[in-house]
Amino acid sequence: MFTGVYYFKIDTKGRISVPAQFRANAEGKFYVTYSPDKSLVVYDDKGFAEFEDRLKKLNDFDPQVRDLKRIFYGGVAPQDCDSHGRIKLPPSIIDFAGIEKEVVVNGMSNHFEIWDKARFEQKHQQAIANYFQNSSAMTGKLD
Repeated sequence: MFTGVYYFKIDTKGRISVPAQFRANAEGKFYVTYSPDKSLVVYDDKGFAEFEDRLKKLNDFDPQVRDLKRIFYGGVAPQDCDSHGRIKLPPSIIDFAGIEKEVVVNGMSNHFEIWDKARFEQKHQQAIANYFQNSSAMTGKLD
């Protein structure tokens, strides 16, 4: 399980640190791709396989499905942690996520996100402002 919020800096080679407990959970192998939130989503082998199973069930004759798969799979950058616990992010996905220097790694249970720090703080403030309203609305959907 990936939980917690961590702050790092991206180096000049596009590498970021991955929290030690995340590396241990995933044995140091990750799949990085685009997120609809203009951040990056990162899966371990198990999480990637689960999401891929869901994608395989979608109708490939639907143009929205094809677009989703095209972006998701085209953006996937499999990464192994180096000896310092870092993964390298390709320039195209760094640009997509608007990552400048400071990044936030945010745990999301079966995956984690990588955000530009300023973009994350803005999104986080919006989420906190709506937290109680959203949690009340979602509670009924948990049954």
